[in-house]
Amino acid sequence: RARVRREPRQPARGRELRALRRVARPDDSQVRRALDDDAMTPRGESPSDDDVDDARDAASAGALLGLFMLVSALVYVDRGIASSAAVSGAPRSAREPAGRGLQGALGCSYAAYGALNAAFMIGLLSGAPAFSAMANKACAFRLIAIGLAMAAVGELGCALAPTCGWAFAARALVGAGEASFIALAAPFIDDKAPKGAKTMWLAMFYACVPFGVAFGIAFGGAVTPAMGWRWAFGLNACAMAPAAAYCFWRPAVRMRGVGGDANAREAAATSTVASLTRAFARDCKELFERETYVVVVLGYAAYTAVIGVYAVWGPKAGFAIFRDELHTSTNADMLLGAITVVSGIAGTLLGGGVVDKLGSSTATALRTSAIAAVGGFVCLELAFRCQTFASFAVCLLIGQMFAFALQAPINAVVLWSVPARLRPLACSMTTVTIHLFGDVPSPPLFGHFLERDGVPTPERWRTMCSTFTLLFVVAAGVFATAARRAGGDARRQRVLDDDDDDDSRDVDDRLLPT
Repeated sequence: RARVRREPRQPARGRELRALRRVARPDDSQVRRALDDDAMTPRGESPSDDDVDDARDAASAGALLGLFMLVSALVYVDRGIASSAAVSGAPRSAREPAGRGLQGALGCSYAAYGALNAAFMIGLLSGAPAFSAMANKACAFRLIAIGLAMAAVGELGCALAPTCGWAFAARALVGAGEASFIALAAPFIDDKAPKGAKTMWLAMFYACVPFGVAFGIAFGGAVTPAMGWRWAFGLNACAMAPAAAYCFWRPAVRMRGVGGDANAREAAATSTVASLTRAFARDCKELFERETYVVVVLGYAAYTAVIGVYAVWGPKAGFAIFRDELHTSTNADMLLGAITVVSGIAGTLLGGGVVDKLGSSTATALRTSAIAAVGGFVCLELAFRCQTFASFAVCLLIGQMFAFALQAPINAVVLWSVPARLRPLACSMTTVTIHLFGDVPSPPLFGHFLERDGVPTPERWRTMCSTFTLLFVVAAGVFATAARRAGGDARRQRVLDDDDDDDSRDVDDRLLPT
């Protein structure tokens, strides 16, 4: 047979090759050999180059998610260590002149300790808007690295603090550093997550919040009796430093909607402070004109007020109420930390999965959040009426699952209800609002009312925890109202289009009520 000279083939789609195979005659061996040879060509000439690129992109996105999950856990371990310090510590008193733990060493009362935790929030409230504004003229990924380095230095300052004032400044530095990650990480995940699984990816990210807090509580409970509370902060600083270094070293990732091209970045870099301030003010004005965003954030603040009380005082409340069954504060740390880990991870993933299953829309996310807030209120109220630790643990587990189930849906609504270029600002202003009206005032207020009538009794602990949990009802009402306004119109269904890089796109027609 005459040899058939094959011209070099251009890469073709896999489906085109399959179509050729279907139409090829059984005796046309040359066509079949050509197809088979093409399928076995080197990767650079493979007909499945697009599939390979997609796989590489997916692997890169998964690696970025894994990195952010690790950093998120380290960030929130700090919160757990601070909460554990309250369990093992006691203020100076006539019965214990030297006090115990952090409160005794630094001379902190219950109210002062609550203010010490609020110092972290002061740094967070200052740093979040600043980092979100800088994202328009600097690499957002490198800003995360700078923030983590600041947080590591602040952690070391906590470990070395000689006075309460020193510790206050160190906690503020930790908050300012962590603000970069809290403001900028979620938009990166929203960019890289696959369609139909964006809420689940956010849920995986936010599941590290309860895990980090609970691990910090358990870690602090294990390290403090053996080495002292200062070592708990110092070791966490040592763990955070390599994460910051890796974020400096790793190739930067571009965030959709911010930074722009090189000319835009150069223009922003040469702008005056006044012009940058005016641009920031315009963006804030545009952000707070979005009704869905504003309503959701106010409900989120009520929810966060309860979470703040539980994070700071929860382990100590459990130990005070069930001291006879728990015996030691270390047992309280370990058991309540384990409950928080299980309920937090399961609840957060469940909430994200439900929203993706029912449809990624603001209405679905808000309905899910309202139901979760009501379920959390009922179960947690029952928990503080239980007379045995076993029944308390069961109700606490279920209640916290409901409470954490709304984390991913609410943060998804925050990202979806604004244009791409405003997402960092939306995340940072959400952080400012929920902490300013949520867990900054609630722990000191709880501590003030708790010790108003002297040394708190177990019944006093029950009453105060039940009272503050009522704020879940307020949050549920706000979310339900927002869901009704956002529902009932197909135009409000979120359209996921990752390929749209138009920074000026407006999402009101897809997300907000007309």
